[in-house]
Amino acid sequence: MIVRSHGVSRDPVGALLAEAFPYQHVLRADIAADLRRCSVLLIDPPNKSFFGNLVEVAIGLSLCDQIPYLDLLRCLDHALAKRVLAMAGYWPTIDPATPFDAWRRIDSAPPARIFTAASRLAYVRSLVNDLGCRRFDAGDVTRDLLERYPRLLIGRPTEIYHTRRAFRTAWDSYSSGFHSALRSYGPAAAQLPLLDGHRHADFLLGTTLLEVKSGRLDEDTYLDELICQILTYALLARHDGHHVTHVAVYAIRYQRLLRYRIDELTKQLADAPIDLTATGAKLAALIRDRSRREPAA
Repeated sequence: MIVRSHGVSRDPVGALLAEAFPYQHVLRADIAADLRRCSVLLIDPPNKSFFGNLVEVAIGLSLCDQIPYLDLLRCLDHALAKRVLAMAGYWPTIDPATPFDAWRRIDSAPPARIFTAASRLAYVRSLVNDLGCRRFDAGDVTRDLLERYPRLLIGRPTEIYHTRRAFRTAWDSYSSGFHSALRSYGPAAAQLPLLDGHRHADFLLGTTLLEVKSGRLDEDTYLDELICQILTYALLARHDGHHVTHVAVYAIRYQRLLRYRIDELTKQLADAPIDLTATGAKLAALIRDRSRREPAA
């Protein structure tokens, strides 16, 4: 008997993926067993959502040679944006007046500076998300808010202290070998837009799509959502014409990097030959249709 993924399959996207890949429960059990054998980091940040954004952005700043997160940087005052980039090791290649998208990472930055730079951008992302990321003017409204209330980029002292401690632990683990492993996959691009921005993958590293997870993955619901996410991104990336061969998950809390060849994974989960192009087209049409039906923000 095939055990359907509960929760995720009630969502139209999850239902489509459950029909196309009925053996997702096999992957869920494999990942769960793998993570149970891992040495878990003892971190408990005060704001787990913010911490997840912070670590993702910090990893992006450490991996991308060309400046990532331009949409967030453009919400900042130009002088502040330049300071944030300098803290992360980015500099103009020739002319100081060069636009940010032509800057490059010249050197690596120490963890304290990466933390400060990433936290500024993570606060910007939180503001944009709070305003509603589907609003066409979310960036403009965020920029206006930050001009009037610059302290929105600085958290409460106690929260910063505990977040910094958790970050230091996570970053020590990341620097112990995961950074080198991710660099070996190829050139990095952060926040890869898929299907005209209806979805965003955390990273494209060479031909590998990477999702960064800082939270718990010790319940079936979390794993079902993760599997749905990586399948969705793999299908949409190919639908968009990206040359992707693998999907990967960096589970920070568990100090584990999982990587799967897309063709082999989808064949295993479908347990039969499957037309990924046709499946991706169906998924894309479903997501676009849902977007049209949703009320404007």
